[in-house]
Amino acid sequence: MSNTLKTKNLVSHRITSTNIDFLITSPLVRIFALETDVQKIIKRFCNEGECVHLVTPYHTLSFFFASLRDIVISGVLIGAGVFSWQMGWPMLATIIVLTVVWFVFVFFNLLKAYLDWAYDCIIVTQDKVILIDQTSIFKQEVKPIYVDNIGGISTSTQFWNLFPFGIVKMHLKEGLGGDSLVLRYVPRASEVAAVISNIVTEYQRKQMKKEDEKGSSEQSGE
Repeated sequence: MSNTLKTKNLVSHRITSTNIDFLITSPLVRIFALETDVQKIIKRFCNEGECVHLVTPYHTLSFFFASLRDIVISGVLIGAGVFSWQMGWPMLATIIVLTVVWFVFVFFNLLKAYLDWAYDCIIVTQDKVILIDQTSIFKQEVKPIYVDNIGGISTSTQFWNLFPFGIVKMHLKEGLGGDSLVLRYVPRASEVAAVISNIVTEYQRKQMKKEDEKGSSEQSGE
């Protein structure tokens, strides 16, 4: 039983074994809080024998839309440089000024958008959903959400469903500062939601079975 999602440099698999060496991440880098090796994060947050069902990054267009303003500003600065060259203005001073402006107003926003896209991902195991949020090289947030805290899953489309990604919303029973978590730019959002929903349903069935067995044992004991 396998279903492979190839997005960016990360190959995502649905598996039924406990082997997590299938993950392919490139390159593997550790700088301050920047951790690009997903295997290490999985080993850190998953128990021995815990099955990993799905690992998926966010869609490439999440980077494009997050950096659209910075791309426009970069184009304007390039146009300003070309205009200065045509007007015969001192090019060295112009390049220095435009470069400083680009670094101050564009570079760091582009870097943040890239890190958000390149190293954020969703990991789904039999016991939890792990959300990795790499906001900068100095900050990484990992949110493990246990299935017993997930009340329901819903999906919705983005941009009139023109692109192969959508929104996954996890409705939580308690904690994490709100009633739901909204995940945007999720590739094949309906499939990801289905995997999470199936795991939650299976957990609920096991809990109901345990309660029934407990009730039966108490009745037999009486």
